[in-house]
Amino acid sequence: MKFSKMFLVSLMSFPLFFSCSNDDDVPVAPVPGAFENGFFVLNEGNATTGSVTFVSNDLNTVKQDVYVTVNPSDNIGGYAQSIFFDGDKAFIISNGSNKITVVNRYTFKLIAKITTGLSIPRYGVVVNGKAYVTNANTFSYSNPTTGDTDDFVAVINLSNYTVENTIPLGTFGEKITAVNGKIYVANGAFGDGNSMKIISPSTNTVVKTLTFGNSPNSMFEKNGSLYVLCSSYAANSELAKIDLTTDTVSSTIVMDSALGNAQNLSFDNNKFFFSIDSKVYDEDITATTIATTPLFTSSAVYLYGMIAKNSRIYVADSPTFTADGKAFIYSSIGTLQKEVAVGLGPNGFYFN
Repeated sequence: MKFSKMFLVSLMSFPLFFSCSNDDDVPVAPVPGAFENGFFVLNEGNATTGSVTFVSNDLNTVKQDVYVTVNPSDNIGGYAQSIFFDGDKAFIISNGSNKITVVNRYTFKLIAKITTGLSIPRYGVVVNGKAYVTNANTFSYSNPTTGDTDDFVAVINLSNYTVENTIPLGTFGEKITAVNGKIYVANGAFGDGNSMKIISPSTNTVVKTLTFGNSPNSMFEKNGSLYVLCSSYAANSELAKIDLTTDTVSSTIVMDSALGNAQNLSFDNNKFFFSIDSKVYDEDITATTIATTPLFTSSAVYLYGMIAKNSRIYVADSPTFTADGKAFIYSSIGTLQKEVAVGLGPNGFYFN
């Protein structure tokens, strides 16, 4: 079912009173959240439930299934797909249960659940107090007529956590990001689709469509441009660069045929990174060609997620979907720093 901010935790302000006779008036600072200094590994799980693993920044502390630990007798739902943040809140999307679980990102205490108005939700972003979440709706194998064209974006009012509007896409809807008050939706899934919809949040309508030579699967924003990795099994991978001032494709790098089906684009330290199978590649952001030699080959049997961040490279390994997976953390040059046991089907990393 697969297909990535720092905010300080809000501290309550207390009035300070001085008294010669009562020390009880001295305020006590709130206890920091248990998950402030680290990152989460989202484990897709099965049709019943996924899970979330927490790893501290020093890689010495690992806590499994933190949602259930904090909220006993509950779970996040089946096929956990992704997480997105807004301030001190984390939104956990579980597409197998058509549910978004809202928690405090630092304590993981449950805040709310969104369970109506969703149909196979995938990825989300917050703009102007509203969440925009892509929904796959149906698939062509079960709905040949409209399975590839009925995807939509659900608009969620975060004051009451209800879906108040939907934006039809007329094509696939997967990864989503927001830059300069505009929303960009990648219209690619499993190697199909070759476009991007740009949405105005003021009107909740599609205002422009961009076309690529291949299927967009991941993206990041840097220096006024949106970089989009496009690939499929049958054609050369491409790196498209979108000028965010004009919303036009300003350049495209067509990769060598040896770099087919490139995935998991991310950016760190003036380089972009991507993966092909278990291999991780890097290139300078100013490059006009992309070398075919990988930075390193990871230990992953089946690389199911990867991101470069904070001078590290994080790799999710899901060798089977019947046993727990692993996370491998590497230095920026590919030296293994830590191997961590996580949950079933790890598919992504999210940072506090």
